[in-house]
Amino acid sequence: MTTWKAHVAAGVLTLAAGSIALALWWGVERERSPRLGRVDIGQIVAKQQKSLVERVKPGIDAQEQGRIFEEAKAFGNRLDAALEQASRECGCALMNSAALLKAAHAAIPDLTERVEALASSPAPASPASSGR
Repeated sequence: MTTWKAHVAAGVLTLAAGSIALALWWGVERERSPRLGRVDIGQIVAKQQKSLVERVKPGIDAQEQGRIFEEAKAFGNRLDAALEQASRECGCALMNSAALLKAAHAAIPDLTERVEALASSPAPASPASSGR
């Protein structure tokens, strides 16, 4: 093999070995580094609260009050399930946006809209909830 071919072969092998090492390091580092997502819980709860307050009128009967209370309780359960599902989807821990002091340059994705969409959709009926 001529000298220049040997140099090219050595360069290609060095690049290949470096690429493999970098890929392995990146895979390990990605698993070790904490992944975060942020959710503005205050915004989600405020929208739901506003919706419920608009339905409360003077002289409302006890049955309607009970329905509003049950709806609020069901929303709390759906919100909890939505947070769990969003966390599974992104493979990350979720934190309240209010806990972030300065996040303008941080690459923490905002999952508020996704959580809100999941929480606003009614939960699918499970065999346990359908009385079977």
